[in-house]
Amino acid sequence: MRFPRTAPALACALSMLGSALTGATPARAAGDEPVIAPAVLASFAEHATTDFWVRMSGKADLAPAAKAKSRTARGQDVVDRLHANADRAQEPLRRLLKAEGVKSDAFWVTNAVYVENASEALAKKIAKLPGVEEIRAPATYTIPEPVRSEPSGAAAATGLPWGVSNINADDVWERTGRRGEDIVIANIDSGVQYDHPALVRNYRGNNGDGTFTHDYNWFDPLGECGSDAPCDLNSHGTHTMGTMAGDDGQGNRIGVAPGVRWMAGKGCSSDTCSERALVAASQWMLAPTDLSGAHPDVSKRPHIVNNSWGAPLTTQPFMEDIQLAWAASGIMGVWSNGNDGPGCQTSGTPGGRIINYAVGAYDVDNKIASFSSRGPGQDGEIKPNISAPGVSVRSSVPGGGYAFYDGTSMAAPHVAGAVALLWSARPEYARDIEGTRLLLDLSAIDTDDTTCGGTAADNAVYGEGRLDALALVDAGTNGTATLAGTVTDAATGKPVQGATVTVTGPLTRTSTLGAEGAYDYALIAGEYHVKAEAFGYQTTTAAVTLSKDDSATRDIALPPTTRIDLTGTVADGSGLGRGLAAEITADDGKGHTWSAESDPGTGAYRLPLLPSLAYTVTIRSTEPGYDPAVRQVTMGETGGRLDVGLTVSLACVARGYEVVRDGSTQPFDGTAKPKGWTVTDIDPRIPNYAYQPGWVFTDAGKRGNHTGGKGGFAIVDSLHSGKGHIQDTYLTSPSYNLTGRTTATLEFAHDLKPAVNSTTGVDLSVDGGRTWKTVWSAKGFPGAPGPAVHVVPLAAANGQADVKVRLHYRGQLSGWWAVDDLFVGDRACRPAAS
Repeated sequence: MRFPRTAPALACALSMLGSALTGATPARAAGDEPVIAPAVLASFAEHATTDFWVRMSGKADLAPAAKAKSRTARGQDVVDRLHANADRAQEPLRRLLKAEGVKSDAFWVTNAVYVENASEALAKKIAKLPGVEEIRAPATYTIPEPVRSEPSGAAAATGLPWGVSNINADDVWERTGRRGEDIVIANIDSGVQYDHPALVRNYRGNNGDGTFTHDYNWFDPLGECGSDAPCDLNSHGTHTMGTMAGDDGQGNRIGVAPGVRWMAGKGCSSDTCSERALVAASQWMLAPTDLSGAHPDVSKRPHIVNNSWGAPLTTQPFMEDIQLAWAASGIMGVWSNGNDGPGCQTSGTPGGRIINYAVGAYDVDNKIASFSSRGPGQDGEIKPNISAPGVSVRSSVPGGGYAFYDGTSMAAPHVAGAVALLWSARPEYARDIEGTRLLLDLSAIDTDDTTCGGTAADNAVYGEGRLDALALVDAGTNGTATLAGTVTDAATGKPVQGATVTVTGPLTRTSTLGAEGAYDYALIAGEYHVKAEAFGYQTTTAAVTLSKDDSATRDIALPPTTRIDLTGTVADGSGLGRGLAAEITADDGKGHTWSAESDPGTGAYRLPLLPSLAYTVTIRSTEPGYDPAVRQVTMGETGGRLDVGLTVSLACVARGYEVVRDGSTQPFDGTAKPKGWTVTDIDPRIPNYAYQPGWVFTDAGKRGNHTGGKGGFAIVDSLHSGKGHIQDTYLTSPSYNLTGRTTATLEFAHDLKPAVNSTTGVDLSVDGGRTWKTVWSAKGFPGAPGPAVHVVPLAAANGQADVKVRLHYRGQLSGWWAVDDLFVGDRACRPAAS
């Protein structure tokens, strides 16, 4: 199929079709209108017709294809399922478009239809069809403009390119005798000069007798080459292909895998990549056709596809269902990560998406290139996945020559070529995309740079590290295995949080363990030593041999170093004196803690600690109603003792205690303001402000009394009486004479539903309302959904004769605050008389 390039007015550059093709947007509910993207509507505002994509709901189940016995059968199963799904889902849409006489292209690889020159009326008709998920504008991607380098030193050598040597590809050739034979590699790019001296020998369309067959080997949906033969009007695609497959047979071996055969799809023009062409080329890779677009043959699909193009990650995702279809068919896609560095969060798409394998670029000194995009990528994913040579990379360019280019576009083909070497030497991985990605990760040379996040072994600058093709093939030969276990305290059997586990062998891995004390490593099979160490414990080592596909468990119990006991009792300190169940935690101030629990009957505890250290000891009752206590303890060479009495908390909910009150309670049981109470509503001075009531004593909003009290209550109902206006309102009590009071307290039952823009508070005045001081406040969430009781000590009111309290609420469309049974007076928590 060939079609014209998308007109610039319709391109809506980087308004990604992405989720329109991936199924990333949730399916709409029955009766819901699908979304017509704003970019489409904007185009209709300026043009009578426009182009757009229509994405259909429903995805084919491709999982069964993995069970196919042959590569051809696997590919055919994927294509058949995609075809059946698209034919079923798109039938009403295709029928409508035919009746309307509108040109379109229906794609089965992504269950989407590209519609040309359609009217807004037709778009609205389409939106009402069953199964239509979204209508989106076309997008334009870019291939980075080739940046020529001025190499020096080792990078300038005209023999074996430095990148090929750097990743040890030549060592793979020598040791295995394999250079990518039996593997077909492809790129979706600007095209390829097929008869370039470094590429013509390995072009799959080369018949070996001076003639060429371009059927099944070349796809040009843009029709830019002017003939049926491959061309490259840019140089980008010829350069990337040379890095993967270049070899002129005269000693000018520029490719990582010079034994592969290659094919190509043209998705890009001089500097842009039409989304329509990219989708068409991606679909063709699953089932290549002859030059007329007929007679598809899945057996001729490539093993690996390099993609050195993209857009900023901030745009919508791109074609993820296509990449999933490639993987289901056994095709591995490799992606450049972008050239927008050195800032963090510059990873591009599609490479920055979780499901794709993206490549960063480094130079001849193994230093990350300044332009190489950094992660993290989608949802915090570490990107790039790996890094490869991408500075002063010498490869083929149109006209039969060679040039040095920079870019992650140049790095990605190194990885694609390395995968070809692996699959050629270890064919069992040619059907295992996940296993291949794991081998790439494990065999990469760890390169520490955590400036954009991650760890020394896996960070958002280098990813898993620098590509090593020889280590990759060796890892494939040895196979992979997993090693897991738990590090525990040999004395207690409890997990040791903060323990460090280091495994050394074919790989070295180190991690600090969390609260569960568990570790879990994916490793290359072989012999390993495992070392576990933690502060306060004796270092312990173990040996383990991992076989290919092994899954071994090695738990380690760490013997504690010398400990001395801190002992004592935790008891009620407010009158009952009984033992309490509590948690006792000692902290040495250096990140190390030790904990023990007291006996719930006697309160006795024993906490083993390290000698000759100072600790902050925190005691928290596990029985409700007690305030925690903090003590400082210095341990010598022998044991120590610490007895603690915990006091009941202000709420007085501890077992065996009761509240004794002596004062005044306002039940707010009437429908009017209680005698002596005042409501003050502050006018916010907003023009045309319709004044609204603040505190009221009727339930106009029908909230019900959820404070825990009974009958009526006072309430500010911002969502009801506020009617969208700001409310700034005070409810002020009459004067209380607290002369002779020694435990003055405010207590109230309430139900508070706040919002981020609401403020709730209690103010106290001891001079009859002349001056006020806030004694409690709650701003925004989480609030206190009733029934809830709040107790506020009023120490400043003890012995005062003219005391007032006021409740303050300020908010706009911000919930409500209901208050009941407000008490002011002496309040004590004492052992219950019974």
